[in-house]
Amino acid sequence: MLLDDPRAGAPAGPFGRAVRLLSVGFALAGGAVLVAMTLATTASILGRWLLSRPLPGDYELAQLGTAVAVAAFLPYCAMRGGHVLVDFLTARAPARVRAALDALGNAAIAAIGFLIAWRLAVGLVDLRAAGETTMVLAIPTWWAYAPMAAAFALLGLAALDRAAAMLCLALEAKA
Repeated sequence: MLLDDPRAGAPAGPFGRAVRLLSVGFALAGGAVLVAMTLATTASILGRWLLSRPLPGDYELAQLGTAVAVAAFLPYCAMRGGHVLVDFLTARAPARVRAALDALGNAAIAAIGFLIAWRLAVGLVDLRAAGETTMVLAIPTWWAYAPMAAAFALLGLAALDRAAAMLCLALEAKA
């Protein structure tokens, strides 16, 4: 399949390519966060075991990092069509019907992604105004909300682009 073929999971057109580039960048950043969390957790465990001195705030770092990393992976997953799909009811349906249902599902993911991005942005503003920080390291909690809000907005864009591609497939497919 061609790289720009929607069935391959790669968005077509300039908008789709921009979303793909951003999604790959977010996924790589999420991977870097996971690597950093792994190193910090390993250092904390070794410090606790060898020196009886764990890394202060290791749980806080793990909580914030996990939330950011998971959010960062979602746009790439949506762009590739990698979300869980229960298709035992539609496996024998015509290609047009399956593509239309995929378009509808991706439109729903887009709506939810945009809704969560909006609520994260509202939460970010509130947390920043309140000056809320983590207990041990005093990291402002809104710092984690910023990349998460961007990731969920990108999730919405990726799912919207995939919905459009699947709708085109549904319209082109034979009945």
